[in-house]
Amino acid sequence: MKKLIISVLLLVAAAATSFAQLHIGFGYLGEYNSVKNSIANTLPTAMHGAYIGASYNICFKGEDGPGIAPGAYFKFTGDLSDHLFTHHTSVEVPVYFSWSFNAGPGLLFAYAGPAFNVGITCKQKWVGEGESLVDPWDMYHKDTGELSRFDLKVGLGLGYNWEHLAVNFGWDFGCLNQYRKDLRDLNPDAKCRVHSWHAGIAYVF
Repeated sequence: MKKLIISVLLLVAAAATSFAQLHIGFGYLGEYNSVKNSIANTLPTAMHGAYIGASYNICFKGEDGPGIAPGAYFKFTGDLSDHLFTHHTSVEVPVYFSWSFNAGPGLLFAYAGPAFNVGITCKQKWVGEGESLVDPWDMYHKDTGELSRFDLKVGLGLGYNWEHLAVNFGWDFGCLNQYRKDLRDLNPDAKCRVHSWHAGIAYVF
């Protein structure tokens, strides 16, 4: 308990003397779905969409040097292929470790660390002529769905901050098999991992 209290006090002291910036941003988002031995429906190999959200970037030694960047983002991707429209929405909460460098008129920064993702919707809907047997197909449904809502990702990226504007791009690699546990027990070789990449812009306060 004493070590925990000391750790909390050190974090509070570091935050009080740190340089902090709020980034509110949006941009392009792509998802790559790596599927092996599909259990039921197969997700499109790639989907495209957008993200929007914010992060609070805390640099412990002034404008440059090491820091931490917690945040929260809403993410949407979709794909239309062979009359089947697939869409996926989620909320992602990264806790990245960052490092900033003075570079020209602004700051070059890099970041890496874990991100916790919670799926909101993942559905497939038949579009166009003909009919679908299941319309829409809810991949998160507790009885008929095949996917888990929760994922742990490892992210990394680069960016540049000049005055009140920042640009960045990065990658997030899904660590957890997205098939539900009861379905994996029936088919141990089945794997589904969701990776993503993004490029965006943020306003810096």
